[in-house]
Amino acid sequence: MPLKRTPKKTSESTSAKPRSATKAPASRKTRRPASPIHDPTSDDALLALDPAYAAGPDMPTSVAERELTSMARLAHAQQARLSKIGVTSDKVELLAHFARRLGALEKAWQRARGAVQLTSAQRKLRDEAEALDAKLVAGGRWGCRDDAAAQAELSRIADGSGLSDTIQDLRDLVEFWFDHEGALGVTDITTKDLERARALADALEEAAANEASDASAAHALELRNRCFWAADELAKEIREGGRYAFRDQPKIAARFVSRHRTTLNRRSRLKAKKAKVEAAPEQAAPI
Repeated sequence: MPLKRTPKKTSESTSAKPRSATKAPASRKTRRPASPIHDPTSDDALLALDPAYAAGPDMPTSVAERELTSMARLAHAQQARLSKIGVTSDKVELLAHFARRLGALEKAWQRARGAVQLTSAQRKLRDEAEALDAKLVAGGRWGCRDDAAAQAELSRIADGSGLSDTIQDLRDLVEFWFDHEGALGVTDITTKDLERARALADALEEAAANEASDASAAHALELRNRCFWAADELAKEIREGGRYAFRDQPKIAARFVSRHRTTLNRRSRLKAKKAKVEAAPEQAAPI
């Protein structure tokens, strides 16, 4: 019977793994940086909006800021019911953020436009225009003190600052006094003042154009305008949602509106009604 070959023993344990097979330490997986949270109020987000958002606001920015802040507070207080119809707390918080951002962009624009240089002649005309602006508003406050619609219109006109606003104020005030000519007699405003207001508005157009063509001022203005309309769009959704959610509680539903626009709409209706009444006798007169 043939002998069996006995395997040669080695000094190393058979259970030991070869050194070359030693397990290398596991490499740590690198974490991807978290994606930045999208902020609809950022410069990039605002500039990415449709060009239509760059149009000028239809109300003073300071009024819009107050209304946005007030609406955010109202929506926050009524969040329980609003959440049930899709107006989430995130949307309400975003509205408050828009209000703060709009205020900051308005200040940035005022600083930028203030840096635009005017000639000595333009500064003199600007000072005269601002003084005349104040005179026409003060006269309206007194002469039309019992007319709520007139007072609301004066508030709309007077709210604002800067050269472009002053020019627009003068033109609006000439129109205002054309509509309220009967009240001129109890003020120190003359027809020459109104003629001068038109002339100053025309004379300052070039200075206002220089302001608009300044790159820094133009950029600041565009951001301000875009923020206004983006915020207004969100506010409109929340207002409509509030009126729907509280349709069974009219007093609360009535608070979900823009008071500024409501006042202007009421004034427009009264003006149209007045014009219709004045035109009726002429239409009824025999040929």
